[in-house]
Amino acid sequence: MFDPIMRLTRMIRRLFDVRAEELGLTYSRARLLSVLGHNEGATQTELACLLGIEAPTLKRQLDAIVKLGLAERRPIEGDGRKYAVYLTDRTPLEPLLGFRREVEAALSEGIEPEELLIARRVLARMAENAERLHRK
Repeated sequence: MFDPIMRLTRMIRRLFDVRAEELGLTYSRARLLSVLGHNEGATQTELACLLGIEAPTLKRQLDAIVKLGLAERRPIEGDGRKYAVYLTDRTPLEPLLGFRREVEAALSEGIEPEELLIARRVLARMAENAERLHRK
């Protein structure tokens, strides 16, 4: 079971590496922008959790995309210690999200919608189980 999952993960990563590079980004930065595109206004802590990375790692990635003018931090009203993160109009979000949709469609080709629903549920449950193991 693990071999097909690992092989698929590597192939998807390679596809996204190439697309990110075409946009002048690293995979990590492109992934952050993609997640941020679905979660604008999230805090750095929330983004780190969504990405499954440590806060210092996120801070470095976020500093880089802020420096590029692709995102900005805005203070959260009422809490001077926290910042919400937003995309700027310079962010190449549509090419990233469009590519993600293209890859998902291509990978889903020939698979019935019911099968995809079951696969998503199974993979989500496996990810939850893996997170639980990681916390032990």
